[in-house]
Amino acid sequence: MTLTRRASLRLLCAAPASVACAAPPDFSQYSDAQKEDLLLRGKIDSFAEIGHGVTKPVKASLSLNGITHSAQIQVVDKELPDFFPPQGNPVPSKDSWRFNVAAYRIDRLLGLRMVAVVVARPFRGKPGAFSWWVDDVQFEEVERIKREITPPNPEDFDRQIALTRVFDELIINIDRNLANLLITNSWRVALIDHTRSFNPYPGIRNTEKLTRCSRSLLAGMQALSSASVAKAVGAHLTPAEIRGLLGRRDRIVEFFAKAAKEKGEDKVFF
Repeated sequence: MTLTRRASLRLLCAAPASVACAAPPDFSQYSDAQKEDLLLRGKIDSFAEIGHGVTKPVKASLSLNGITHSAQIQVVDKELPDFFPPQGNPVPSKDSWRFNVAAYRIDRLLGLRMVAVVVARPFRGKPGAFSWWVDDVQFEEVERIKREITPPNPEDFDRQIALTRVFDELIINIDRNLANLLITNSWRVALIDHTRSFNPYPGIRNTEKLTRCSRSLLAGMQALSSASVAKAVGAHLTPAEIRGLLGRRDRIVEFFAKAAKEKGEDKVFF
């Protein structure tokens, strides 16, 4: 974990020692709507570059009605080299803030609730994404592996990682690294940084990543439609990007159906 993220895990009282510090809000009880409201309307008190990440994200302190919280801001919006899939022709690829918003909304449409809350909001004259700075983080996955820390409930943790991999294949996230997979003190996995996702390729990129899937996520993917996705993401995905998403959904559902037939449902679904 970076010093910047570790330092953000608690709100520091700026009052003199002789003045009592009000207890900070319990952000774990905040709804998505409350978090979105703070991200959208909060006054930017300060900001600084985080210091790592190819998209040069910014960490900002926001305040609204006496409540203060941090956000990560990304305004990147550029073309990437074409994506070369395992099969088929190269497809255009982008690095864009809008995919952060789309990933959050697709996550909620599926009922996963693993992606940090994100809103679209301009920053310094540019359109951008403001992401909720995840609370109660004990470390990034890269640090957990480096320190060889075993989760207290390995099966539950492995299931969360399996869901992460399915989600990343669904949105074709080509930039999932272990520093943007956060582990909270309660051992919940939180996902951030999805700017390099959602290219129009309709196939599975990494079949080896698809090991298991929850029945609820499978049902959520099966329920996706052009209309429901378009309503959820608004202008943050193009029609071609939505078609790519639904094409990948079809291939993923087919993949797990075949795997369950070959290995047995209990080996594939949980």
